[in-house]
Amino acid sequence: MANFALIEWSDNITISDKPPAEYVPTIEARFSPEELRQMYTWNALPERWYEMDYYDFLEERRKRIAAVIRQGFERLKTREPNTPRA
Repeated sequence: MANFALIEWSDNITISDKPPAEYVPTIEARFSPEELRQMYTWNALPERWYEMDYYDFLEERRKRIAAVIRQGFERLKTREPNTPRA
């Protein structure tokens, strides 16, 4: 579930079996800094994750996934009953 990525078919063919460090910067260029920040936050990705050592990446991502889940639970906990979702 944490590794879901929406990639267009044509991009997937171009990417083939290349490592992320070779193709992610090109994909990142399509987005504004704010869009990237939001995507990276909600997908629990550290900045420049594609350049990290794999095990360091896993350790950092674990922490970030836990933080995203914790934020979700906090939001549920503090929401008033019968309050519409944002």
